[in-house]
Amino acid sequence: MPQVLTIAAAIDADRTLLGNKGAGLVRMLASGLRVPPAFVITTDACRSYLATGELPDGLLGEVDVALAELEERRGLRLGDQEAPLLLSVRSGAPVSMPGMMDTVLDLGVSAATRPTLARRGDPRFALDSHRRFLESFGSVVLGIPQSAFDAVPEGDSRVDAYAQLVTDVAGPELADDPRAQLRLAIEAVFRSWNSPRAQAYRALQGIDEDLGTAVVVQSMVFGNLNERSGTGVVFTRDPNTGESALYGDFLFRAQGEDVVAGRHATLPVAALADRLPEVWAELRQVLPALERQAREMLDVEFTVEDGTLYVLQMRSGKRAAAAAVRIAVEMAQEGVIGRDDAVRRIGAVHLERLARPHLDPRGDHHVIATGLGASPGVATGRVCLSADDVDDMADAGEGVILTRAETSPSDVHGMAVADGILTGRGGLVSHAAVVARDLGVPAVVGVAAMIVDEGAGTATVGDLVLRQGDPVTIDGASGEVVAGSVRTVAPTACPQLETLLGWADDLAGAGGGGGSAASRLAAAHRALETVAVG
Repeated sequence: MPQVLTIAAAIDADRTLLGNKGAGLVRMLASGLRVPPAFVITTDACRSYLATGELPDGLLGEVDVALAELEERRGLRLGDQEAPLLLSVRSGAPVSMPGMMDTVLDLGVSAATRPTLARRGDPRFALDSHRRFLESFGSVVLGIPQSAFDAVPEGDSRVDAYAQLVTDVAGPELADDPRAQLRLAIEAVFRSWNSPRAQAYRALQGIDEDLGTAVVVQSMVFGNLNERSGTGVVFTRDPNTGESALYGDFLFRAQGEDVVAGRHATLPVAALADRLPEVWAELRQVLPALERQAREMLDVEFTVEDGTLYVLQMRSGKRAAAAAVRIAVEMAQEGVIGRDDAVRRIGAVHLERLARPHLDPRGDHHVIATGLGASPGVATGRVCLSADDVDDMADAGEGVILTRAETSPSDVHGMAVADGILTGRGGLVSHAAVVARDLGVPAVVGVAAMIVDEGAGTATVGDLVLRQGDPVTIDGASGEVVAGSVRTVAPTACPQLETLLGWADDLAGAGGGGGSAASRLAAAHRALETVAVG
């Protein structure tokens, strides 16, 4: 069986071999969307590598063949000074694990290829792409601490300093050999399956440890090329409310990691309507059709290169409980899914989250700051400025609000234990927002008025200085942050829930129609399982 498949030839391939990302690329390409050429190294190859510590026999030969086909399709070559091909090397597990494994971007840029890139865009673009590659390759593949890159001052000479950091570890031969870099990047992505953050996320979500990850090697398209370029993440429906409208973030002159990392002030994706209306129109046309085909609310990553839209990834969108109910009901009403599917998609965990209290609007609490409501729910707890400290504070029987400048995948163990998440930076599709919705943890992100100084152990809002252990309350729906604890009230009813429960009663027949919402759903699920077994 092949260990490497091009997305153009993988239409009938097993999804578990391609991984979620690879399978999504195949589906989007088959749907006629503009997808940069790519090939996928299968999860079988990953499992072999993790078992032996060596790339399986024949894999590099298959990679060479697939790379040659990709070069032919693009009219570019990896390492060619006059027509350089740049690659992204990304993970792709069979089950979505957002941000938990490693990525290397812009592989193929070097001091030798930079002049050609500058002619394609401008010197700023060439330098930026080279910097991004050196930082991702150096940290992901070579294990250079991020702090070493962060310590280098801003400016054009920053790239030279980054290059020296990489050369000091890898030697000059590797620094100028993109094919050797590609091999090492593939191995690094395989190894990231067993990174502590990936293991912690799988334990939280009950994901099989033996699945492994595919590796997607894809031709780069450049959101940092010029002022008509950018990158974004868009949901086909609002993941907090379920409203049927495109929802997401966009950054001009940026690459994909910038949007989710939480370090940049993003724009609403609808900002494209003013700056690049033709791209906005295309998104509004293609994404609803893609959603109907997938029969699921989607989270789609895309890049705009000089006014041209490219789609890079699609996956099932993480959503809040109220959004899950509304989306299931409205998709059934739209004929996208059946009523039985709608009922299957809602379980006890959704009902528990729907029952969480809200801030009492008549309370006398003092709102000290407002950010973006990223994951609904109210949480009160003590400020905790380190994900590693969350367990200790939680073990003491105290509520905990993990408070960070922005979260990263390495924080997931603390995010899962915290009662709430509060960040000073980040947008609605940032790492903190997506993972919080997935875990069902209330979260407020992008509180611009809050300055988090982890070294000093403070989170400052105006004249108010919060220290580790100080009580704070967040409302993940309104985005409000309140000093101390507050009075809460019962939540308002989810208007679509009764519709769904009515369908559940119909499916359960004589066994439904009475009791709590949880018992009515459980009766319907049992009836559906009986039909499936029969």
